[in-house]
Amino acid sequence: GELLKGLNDNRDYLGIDRAEGAFDVAIAVFLFNYLTTYEMEEVILQAFQALKPGGTFIFSVPHPSMIFCHDKGAIFRLDSENKGYYSSRNEKITGIISTIDGTTLNIMSVHKTLSDYIAAIFSSGFEIVDIQEAGVTEEHMILHPEFFESVKDRPLHLVFKLK
Repeated sequence: GELLKGLNDNRDYLGIDRAEGAFDVAIAVFLFNYLTTYEMEEVILQAFQALKPGGTFIFSVPHPSMIFCHDKGAIFRLDSENKGYYSSRNEKITGIISTIDGTTLNIMSVHKTLSDYIAAIFSSGFEIVDIQEAGVTEEHMILHPEFFESVKDRPLHLVFKLK
């Protein structure tokens, strides 16, 4: 695939003989919200192939339940009114995220279900070591309560740790 090809094309720079089995750790931060389920499966499989036996792959994605977060006043929301959790699979959904300084950034995510992630993980050969739901913490609420109020008590992201 393209990932392994890119790594092999740059093996001198990376100091490796070949990409397959060369790495201890791979990390992908919000990569999969830009890919279809099929493309994600391909990348996860290539990450598995690039890692040494027992290597670790950590990745984060928007929480699949974010499809239900479309409150107009929220700092993180998707344009997903009337979208279904299952029927919107592989659909590009746009939205916005606000920053503490008031800047509004346009975002997009290709929607996937939790089952999509789990199926891709297991079909690649990985095992799930841990899954964490990330959201607003008490520390966030202490530092900027008015900013985080609209998304407190919501899962915002999933973080997977695989071997």
